[in-house]
Amino acid sequence: MEYEYKVIDVADGAISSLLLGEGRIETAVLQAYINAMASEGWRMVFMEKVMQRHLVISDRETLMITFERRVPESEREARAARCIDDVIRAEDEAKKNGRWAAAGAVGLVAGSAVAGTLVENLFREE
Repeated sequence: MEYEYKVIDVADGAISSLLLGEGRIETAVLQAYINAMASEGWRMVFMEKVMQRHLVISDRETLMITFERRVPESEREARAARCIDDVIRAEDEAKKNGRWAAAGAVGLVAGSAVAGTLVENLFREE
């Protein structure tokens, strides 16, 4: 394994996305992320803008940025041996995140149903 890769996402401000319908990724924030990665030997090789669902009701602009760096020759064999473990760990983490997102969606639906019932009961009593 000669190179290793890291992918990060840099998102726009959640408040501006939610309130204004459109967020903005601040140049200074993006620059700080890229410089921080460069200080650790990472080189940016790819960047793509994606829209991701945020808080179930809005989309949020995110930059997915891929970095690479050369693995020192003395570490290549050990790093290559860990790759499968890294994949398994990443998949397990993604499953956990998916369960939390599903639980949040169920909670939102249930909360909306309870709120709707409360409001309906208030109007019936009047």
